[in-house]
Amino acid sequence: MIKKLFVFSLILLSVLGCTNGALKPKDFSEDEINKKYPYWQVGIDSFEIDSRLTKYTTITVDEKKYMLICMALIRLAVNTEEFVNGVNAAASQLGSSVNDSYDGHVLKIGDKYDAQKVIDCVRSLKYDFVYRKMNTAAGAGTGEMGKSRYLRYGLQPESQIPTGGWVGFSSGKWGSLDDPLYGDYYTYMKSQAYANVAALMFHEHMHNIGFHHVGQYAVPYTLDGIVRDILNRILWKDAINWTTPSLKDKYKKQVDELIAYYLTEYKDLLNEDTIFDPNVK
Repeated sequence: MIKKLFVFSLILLSVLGCTNGALKPKDFSEDEINKKYPYWQVGIDSFEIDSRLTKYTTITVDEKKYMLICMALIRLAVNTEEFVNGVNAAASQLGSSVNDSYDGHVLKIGDKYDAQKVIDCVRSLKYDFVYRKMNTAAGAGTGEMGKSRYLRYGLQPESQIPTGGWVGFSSGKWGSLDDPLYGDYYTYMKSQAYANVAALMFHEHMHNIGFHHVGQYAVPYTLDGIVRDILNRILWKDAINWTTPSLKDKYKKQVDELIAYYLTEYKDLLNEDTIFDPNVK
């Protein structure tokens, strides 16, 4: 436990240190962060455990911190030019897997998406989601399906677009703060885990806003692949491949800043473990 607290303290100290140019608390206030990273203003409303589980289950404070770190990673990725370039490069893979309609506008399975509109409707999302432990397979997730944000974007008021309110993941351990965020030849697989979890979270949020993977198109997979690739490059891949310019060099400060923001902005969720005991009614 002492080691984990030390690791967490190092994360915050890396951005709150006393050296020249160090970030101060005001630098990652909500207003300042929203100015610097205007896209994907997404957070966590609460952590819950599905009451249908049949075994004693916890979401530890460390697991919550891990997911908040991954939330910060998603926000960084979606705000990058690499995300825009990745979506544009994948334009041929963007199409509808749902039927939907709104105010006389119709979307059908197989209809092509416009890449720029996909970028805009994803980036503009502002929502706090419920994160649940559920009876899903390890490494898998699920998310409440929302209506097509793509169809409604620019037509329906943002606050009225039906959005799925929760995402769910395995009842097992979500991640370990002992794993290094930035990897090298010896530790890159542990760093890769952050990118994989963040991409899975992002995938389920794509379901929340009405993207699906049925039939010809699989937009959630296409988009989570873009996010995963960006994060892998930042966290370890460029470093071990000696890639220049390196995305780690380009974005490390922003990653650390966003992590500090999410861990402080949602500190009230980090006071204690969330516990479910099926034997207690």
